[in-house]
Amino acid sequence: MRPRLLSPHAIAVTLIALAASFGLGQTGVSYPVPPVTLTLDPNEAIVAGTSLLWSPSGQAAWDAMRKYHGVKKLELTPHPPIATVLNDFQWDAASVLPANTFIYGGDDSKARREEIRQKLRSVAGPQAAAMIGPYLPPGPVGPMLDRIKSALFVSCISHAPKFPSSFISDTEKQFFTSSQGTKLLTWGFGIDGAQAATMGSAFVVQADDLKGSFVLRLPFLKTDQELPDALILAQKPGMKSLAEGIAWMRQSLKKPVDEIRVVEHQGRHWRYISELTSEDRFWMPKLKATVACDYGDLIGKTYLHDPDTLTFWKIREAQQMLNFKLDETGAMTQAVFKVTADFMSVGGAGPQGLPAGVKMEDLPLWPKKFILNGPFLAALWRKDAEWPYLVCWVDSGEVMATK
Repeated sequence: MRPRLLSPHAIAVTLIALAASFGLGQTGVSYPVPPVTLTLDPNEAIVAGTSLLWSPSGQAAWDAMRKYHGVKKLELTPHPPIATVLNDFQWDAASVLPANTFIYGGDDSKARREEIRQKLRSVAGPQAAAMIGPYLPPGPVGPMLDRIKSALFVSCISHAPKFPSSFISDTEKQFFTSSQGTKLLTWGFGIDGAQAATMGSAFVVQADDLKGSFVLRLPFLKTDQELPDALILAQKPGMKSLAEGIAWMRQSLKKPVDEIRVVEHQGRHWRYISELTSEDRFWMPKLKATVACDYGDLIGKTYLHDPDTLTFWKIREAQQMLNFKLDETGAMTQAVFKVTADFMSVGGAGPQGLPAGVKMEDLPLWPKKFILNGPFLAALWRKDAEWPYLVCWVDSGEVMATK
């Protein structure tokens, strides 16, 4: 279900430049898995040494497509597995997507394309606008085959929330070790010591088994008000898929660990505080990637065949672009998905007990260390939403800032 990158040999995907039109992917052809790629399926399996990104922008465009045709499911011919995933996905788009998300689903025309192009240019820049290529008018497209009309479906998430307090950028690079054992020298950001103790609710531990598996929540801010958005970070050995990580994040957001609890380690008791203290340290690499692809499993598929009129719809384009950045100031997401279809005619656990006479307030602080120098999951999530609006599995240098 992984799409083919437009430039499979251009490993430095952060430098991909989008052209006005894209090459078409092919089904049934095996391509080497690139070091970073996109998926439409949150159940996509994690591949060692590969970073993987998912955004529901593709789902939003698919839903607009179903609404346009007035159907609950789009049955493609031949029907690829990814179409079943898109048909069966359950979500509340209004709670998941940022408020300024742009979605269009309707008839295609030269004027409409220019309107959408201008909209994308204003909210997501020239790369996003370049995805809307020239309009192809009705007329013959082959022997005994006419294009009656076209429909266009576009979704665009463009959101750049900031952290309430800036973290500290590294003055020198640190090593990140991939799941394949490759050491990558990368820039990062974090906080520790006295400055960590000032973060308050700007950094909260949602889950921590004290063995290397944890979930962290870093809320965003707009002006002086906390946004219903947060960066959620999760690290857990043996994570198999995006869905597994998302489910763990979702559970920890609904049922976080106690704000203050007692933990026991090697016969000693400690006081664990879910916010940062002066004993704690946090670090993670800065993230940055621009990835573009087409979905060959959808392109060329037909649907809504009418045997009486000998008409049907055919998907001509299915393309996605995602631009993502995360550093000490906040996050930036631009996720655009486009589908063009032609209408054709044929001629945590609670506190543990303490030894007698020992009070919790007298216990030493448990020193928390959250050093994301190995594979981890980063998600951008709105409050009370069941799904994030961006997920990135980080396991390759192509999604990390090198300067």
